[in-house]
Amino acid sequence: MEDPIQLERDKEGNVFYFKKTGEHLLAITAKNIRKEATGIHARLGVDLDGEELEFTVCNIERREERQRLSNSAHKFFGSSQEEADSIVSKGELLALMTKFCALVWDTYLNVQSPEEMVGSIDISAVSYSLKPHVLTGGGTIMYGKPGRGKSFTGMMMALAVNYGVNHYWEPEQGKALFINLERPERTMTPRIGTISNALGLNSTSSLAVMNKRGSGLYEIHDALERYILENEVTFIVLDSISRSGTGDMKEDKVASRTVDMLNDLGVAWLAIGHTPKYDESTYYGSGQYEAGADVMLRHQSAVIDEEGSLAVLLEVTKANDMPIPRPMGLHYSFDKNGLSAIRTATKDEIKPLLSGDVLLETSIKEYLGDTEAYSATQISKALDVERTLVTSVLTKLYRQETITAVGMDGKEKTYGLRYGNPM
Repeated sequence: MEDPIQLERDKEGNVFYFKKTGEHLLAITAKNIRKEATGIHARLGVDLDGEELEFTVCNIERREERQRLSNSAHKFFGSSQEEADSIVSKGELLALMTKFCALVWDTYLNVQSPEEMVGSIDISAVSYSLKPHVLTGGGTIMYGKPGRGKSFTGMMMALAVNYGVNHYWEPEQGKALFINLERPERTMTPRIGTISNALGLNSTSSLAVMNKRGSGLYEIHDALERYILENEVTFIVLDSISRSGTGDMKEDKVASRTVDMLNDLGVAWLAIGHTPKYDESTYYGSGQYEAGADVMLRHQSAVIDEEGSLAVLLEVTKANDMPIPRPMGLHYSFDKNGLSAIRTATKDEIKPLLSGDVLLETSIKEYLGDTEAYSATQISKALDVERTLVTSVLTKLYRQETITAVGMDGKEKTYGLRYGNPM
């Protein structure tokens, strides 16, 4: 009886078979192996001397799929039938393909098998790509209200890693990539220039950017994976996670699939997320985002002067395998060209953000901006906040003449934004 063929595997779960034939090296490959309702599926390929000749994504248990791939690949073995057969005949290639596919699933399961691991209390085992917010090889979701500086912060992080800049974080220098799925490509160059300048870098400093506005992570994943491998990228920033392209963010399967796609890239990542319209305290989407991320980083900000300066507060709300760091406060200044300066914020500048007052004030003003007028009880129910807290903020806003009493709802006053007051 002929000996069974010997398959090889890697840590990512890909399976290979290599056969030396004369001066040539033939390889059959199976990648992205998965079990579906109809059978075992994979990206099945045939390589010769390190060059992939043909591939297909198929049910590898179906003979017609294997035969179609074998016949198609065999045509590339030589310019004539005789030359191709001198490497391996069409029948032998199909036989090898059949044996290979019969062993793929068991070989794949061996990769997934548990291994005995010895415990350790070595604190140095915890390493960071960007201390204290991004673990080496880990994933961070930074969430906050739209238009509050998250993209600036994300690009700062990418540049900090790319150049090893150590002003606000402790970066492990490596190749960084910014994935822009939200904004026009023309806005990236000025942002890189102004942020680089504010960080003390040359304004002509460069940063790798993948501009795919309107595309989803699902669509660009393969190209992204290739770029990361070929360019030895160690850290990526995704703007934003809402552009995964896999479905409704509130669905658990969509969240799990999105986080899996990011983790499959094999590098440290930070994905920018959003919050519900009237609630800046939590992120928008399924709980599986939080379950899959190593770090959840809340990004709060408030305009603090007439020049439009932002006080930014970065606060870790969940962390795996690392201590919860102290909140970080930053101050962003702007001029006609955009972001002009970055510095550490003072305690007074971020104190309102730490107390949560600004969060609730903003939510109430935004809610009233979308309605005619509401009472404290109605606002409390809509925002799911204790009525006493809502009443306290309404009183403060009324004294500041930000809101005005409009009418009555039963025995309660109703309030609306005062005309001419910006939100």
